[in-house]
Amino acid sequence: MIPSTIYYIISGIIVLGVLIGISMMSKVKAANSGNTLSAICTLFAIVVVLYDNQILTAWQAWIGMAIGAVIGIIGAYKVKMIQMPQAVALLNGLGGLASALVAILTIQQATDDKFAIYVGAVALLVGWVTFTGSLVAAGKLHKLLPQKPVVWKAHSLIVAVTLIATLAAIVFIPDCIWIISILSAFFGVAFAIRVGGADMPITISLLNSLSGVAGGIAGIAVGDPLLVAIGGIVGSSGLLLTQIMCKAMNRSLIS
Repeated sequence: MIPSTIYYIISGIIVLGVLIGISMMSKVKAANSGNTLSAICTLFAIVVVLYDNQILTAWQAWIGMAIGAVIGIIGAYKVKMIQMPQAVALLNGLGGLASALVAILTIQQATDDKFAIYVGAVALLVGWVTFTGSLVAAGKLHKLLPQKPVVWKAHSLIVAVTLIATLAAIVFIPDCIWIISILSAFFGVAFAIRVGGADMPITISLLNSLSGVAGGIAGIAVGDPLLVAIGGIVGSSGLLLTQIMCKAMNRSLIS
């Protein structure tokens, strides 16, 4: 186990590397290098967390990372540039799903820790909304779903009631994983299905921000400052990008 002071120093260096990588992405010539730097820092963060929790020798983790790396590399080479928005949407969704899985395990194990249970329930909400919303966004862009806005009868009321019910479940029954998961997953679908294909890039950018928020909240639930910091970076940068895209496309984020 890494001493806490050294862990914080290492975490700070990793976070700084990610920030520098994101900064480099704002320049065309340095964007590729910036993306590579951020990816390397993320990989290093995974290894550090595995070592700090004394599970670096867990073969299941390495098999999982190897499978994920193979899928990611093959997918990156096969996806065309015109298909990049839906690819980003899928990656956002997987980030949300990962946070939801962390939240589920946290709630199951934190039997007496009320703080971890409540925070885990919030992470579960944001994670599932990100996952299902991103799947809908990717499906619309890939023409697997109608690109026109799909508006149900009393759609706004359905969305509002679902959100209120989800928040009520978090407050009163935070350890009831399946109720929160079902409500959150439905809310993600209802939220994204009514957005048209032309405005979907804004929605994807917002979901990108939510994937970071989900990761940050999951980090709070498990008490990992590195995950909190990286999640915060993704969440804030995604929200800034969303605002920029709204201005560029002359759209209102609220609408």
